Amino acid sequence: MSAGFRLAREDDIPRLSEIRAAVRENRLVSVTIGPDDYRPYIEDARCWVAETEGAVRAFAALDAEAASIWALFVDPAAEGAGLGRALLDCLLTDARHRGLAVLTLETEAGTRAETFYRRAGFTETARDGGTLHMTLAP
Repeated sequence: MSAGFRLAREDDIPRLSEIRAAVRENRLVSVTIGPDDYRPYIEDARCWVAETEGAVRAFAALDAEAASIWALFVDPAAEGAGLGRALLDCLLTDARHRGLAVLTLETEAGTRAETFYRRAGFTETARDGGTLHMTLAP
């Protein structure tokens, strides 16, 4: 499965929402994410998508102001194809270009996402209940 990567567009928002809602782990239950939440990342060229066979299969967004990963989600049907890692690399490259010395994220403890980020070099800095706070120098 050959993938293409590009900056997200406004018309991608419905698909991004579908992917975010389809994940089996690390669901945001206390926060509702709507179309307006995606727009700042798209308008400021901080959101990327991965496409295969003409369809968006994954996306990632950098919150440059907070120096954090706002989102990185892969459609469950496309898991294991390396799309998440490739998108993380996009975020790390952009963070370096923006001069960010440290990048942070929050993820649920005990999930595949935790394992993914640890393998990518992120380290745990704090834990609030089931939420892990992690950092990496990009």
